[in-house]
Amino acid sequence: MSLQNYLRDALHAQAVYLRRQAALGRTAEHLRGRSEVPAEERNAVLDAIEHAHAERAGQLGNRPAP
Repeated sequence: MSLQNYLRDALHAQAVYLRRQAALGRTAEHLRGRSEVPAEERNAVLDAIEHAHAERAGQLGNRPAP
């Protein structure tokens, strides 16, 4: 990898990081002052996500190798 490519990739990674940080800041500002999601609802969503991930992992694990 050339120095130019390395520096371009590093600059790109830094720009991505800064955009994500800005998006997180905007989201935090948008949510500031709002009430928290009840723990029961939060746990239900997390359980559903975990179930979906396990189901997808099972589907991917059962696929024949190429």
